[in-house]
Amino acid sequence: KEIKKPEELKLLKKAINISAIGQNEMMKAMTPNMSETEAQGVHEFVYKKYGAEYEGYPSIVGAGNNGCILHYVENNKPKVGNGNLILMDLGAEYHGYTADVTRTIPTNGKFTKEQKLIYDLVYKAQEAGIAQAKIGNKFNATTNAARKVINKGLAKLGIIDSENAYHNYFPHGATHHIGLDVHDLTNYGNFKENMVITVEPGIYIPEGSNCDKKWWGIAVRIEDDILITKKGPVILSALAPRKSNEIEKMMKLPSVLNDFNLPKLD
Repeated sequence: KEIKKPEELKLLKKAINISAIGQNEMMKAMTPNMSETEAQGVHEFVYKKYGAEYEGYPSIVGAGNNGCILHYVENNKPKVGNGNLILMDLGAEYHGYTADVTRTIPTNGKFTKEQKLIYDLVYKAQEAGIAQAKIGNKFNATTNAARKVINKGLAKLGIIDSENAYHNYFPHGATHHIGLDVHDLTNYGNFKENMVITVEPGIYIPEGSNCDKKWWGIAVRIEDDILITKKGPVILSALAPRKSNEIEKMMKLPSVLNDFNLPKLD
């Protein structure tokens, strides 16, 4: 059901918090020599540590140009590489309820100038989308608000000719319901109290795009789980930082996961 009962919200919040902590631990553990598979494993290790029985959907961990593939689940790049972004879209399933949290971080802990410009634009778009997650608003209000910001920003950066130009750099909607499924059933009606939705704008600029090469291979998506209340939207996944400077700060913290020091194998 679209409207969640108190006991459902309790389980859903637990799944979301577990997923957010997974993002945080990955930020602290990230190194350019890590593989996509290892990054996936860090998230899923955290899920198990907190008692989540499953992943809510196939984990998406794409570094560099792989992040431009919307449902990239191979996660088999041997090294994420120095100077790339890595897009991580994962969610824990806890007692039947599924979270859906995405963070995009620099593999070496520091955004380049171009990466930060795109990241901050997506963040601004997400803020605009979240602001529309209010009782009575139409289902597509979040996507429309995010798209308006992205189009204006891409035009300002010279990536598209004008804010009215057609492009594929934001090729998906920004919102879906979550609960028993990562894409809970909906009638696409107006938002109501105690609905839980995602707001997930993104910009994906694959190699070979019709823009300056300095933008190629940059893929950013930020996704949070939002509870609709009488007082406005509440970000349930706020444990994981979203701002670019806060992500860089988190990535400087020591990780307990780097202390495993497993033996090397031939």
